Amino acid sequence: MKSQIFVIDDHALVRLGMRQLLNGEPDLNVCGEAEDLRGALDKLEHTPTDLVLLDLSLRSGDGLDALKQLRTQRPEQRILVLTTHDEKVYGERVIRAGAAGYVMKATPAEEVLNAIRTALRGELAVSPALAAALLNTVLGQRPGTRAPLDTLSDRELEIFKLIGQGQNTRDIATSLGISAKTVETHQFNLRTKLGIASTHQLRHLAFTWRDNDGKPSP
Repeated sequence: MKSQIFVIDDHALVRLGMRQLLNGEPDLNVCGEAEDLRGALDKLEHTPTDLVLLDLSLRSGDGLDALKQLRTQRPEQRILVLTTHDEKVYGERVIRAGAAGYVMKATPAEEVLNAIRTALRGELAVSPALAAALLNTVLGQRPGTRAPLDTLSDRELEIFKLIGQGQNTRDIATSLGISAKTVETHQFNLRTKLGIASTHQLRHLAFTWRDNDGKPSP
């Protein structure tokens, strides 16, 4: 079964290009499109969608605000930002707002497809540079600041490490001899303290932290 992609972009030519690109793939299909948030919300109510592709430049309203509204009205909806804006400026803001990833339009088509499939798997689709920036933010790289990871309790840090080892909620509960509900509460506290919006973002951050042996990226 093909994954259904909804495109929100105020340029008709971009929407056409995405249809041609995605519909040419054996596992992807453009199920709908809109040029602004209002039109998108109306259509999404009646269109089963696995992933929304959202531009940050919309004629009627700001794309970052559109992302936040989409997340509020459709909290389970995966949203991948595809835009011309430099990730150094908007990347962290977009991820904090709950996006499943950030891709620049100048990225080669194959990498865009890879990012879409990554987001569809529930993983965070970002460049290595943005992943490193997100990690450094969480680890607190500004002089005189306290790293968010330093605010975690011993139990929260232990669970963060287990998430980075690939353990799911049930695995962690079994490992620590606590209930799955307690693990979920700790995961909620982790997301709050680390300033991230979703479980898949927490998992990606934990994986990145593990791969860097608990150290910030250079």
